[in-house]
Amino acid sequence: METRLTRLEALIPTLATREDLACLEIRMSATIARVETTLHSEMSKLTWRIMALLAGLLPSLFAAAVYVTKYAN
Repeated sequence: METRLTRLEALIPTLATREDLACLEIRMSATIARVETTLHSEMSKLTWRIMALLAGLLPSLFAAAVYVTKYAN
């Protein structure tokens, strides 16, 4: 019993206080907001890259299909 109490007393100074947790919450919410912003901008960039790829690829595929159907004989 005494050793358990000694271990608990040694552990108490390392526990976080409410102020520590509040500070951590502020830092975490700022970090999460920064990650959300970065994620949103990267997804937007990727969407436009895909749109540009499709805008270039689909007309060329259509032209190839027309060429093959017209001149395949």
